[in-house]
Amino acid sequence: MTNYVKAIIYTTVVLWALTLLLSGQHLSSALLRPLSAVTSAVVLLSVAFEFWLWKLPALQGWLVKRPVIEGTWRAEILSNWKNDSGNTLPPIEGYVVIKQTLLNLSLRLMTSESSSHLIGTEIVCASDGTYCVSGVYQNEPRYQDRNHSEIHFGAVWLQVVGSPAHIIQGHYWTDRKTAGEMRLTERQEIELADFKSAQTYFARLTKTT
Repeated sequence: MTNYVKAIIYTTVVLWALTLLLSGQHLSSALLRPLSAVTSAVVLLSVAFEFWLWKLPALQGWLVKRPVIEGTWRAEILSNWKNDSGNTLPPIEGYVVIKQTLLNLSLRLMTSESSSHLIGTEIVCASDGTYCVSGVYQNEPRYQDRNHSEIHFGAVWLQVVGSPAHIIQGHYWTDRKTAGEMRLTERQEIELADFKSAQTYFARLTKTT
């Protein structure tokens, strides 16, 4: 991103100088002396905006068209997968960690048996102003669970509800010809590392409410 910002600044300076020359204006080297300081300031401001400033509530809606959904969410997953007896699974407990900048988004789903991460993702704004997270993911079961659940790929389409967002919900499907629904609630700003620590953290929250 830094190189793009610098390229834009230098291109602007060159075009500005050419415009002045073509209009018969005299160019002085003094005009370029602040260039280095100005470039550094703009680069720092751009980096700050990319990582932090865009999330400010005062900028949301009119300047920034992107919902803030980062943090750890409690997830409930309903799958149509059936075991050998033909029975479907009960709701699966999970936790989703979302990391977000203005331009990038990562999402990891953690359950007691596996972890899934998006390998391609995008926040899409529909014509009615609703935001959705779409992406392709890879699921990696724990080694000891791979006798009944192999590594596989899938896709998700999740709608962001509320401003600020308080629910993310939608559906998923996999290359194992299974599908289901997913609902994320109770967002916490902390980013937790694994299923067990997330489960402990949310259980503690439940006891204190």
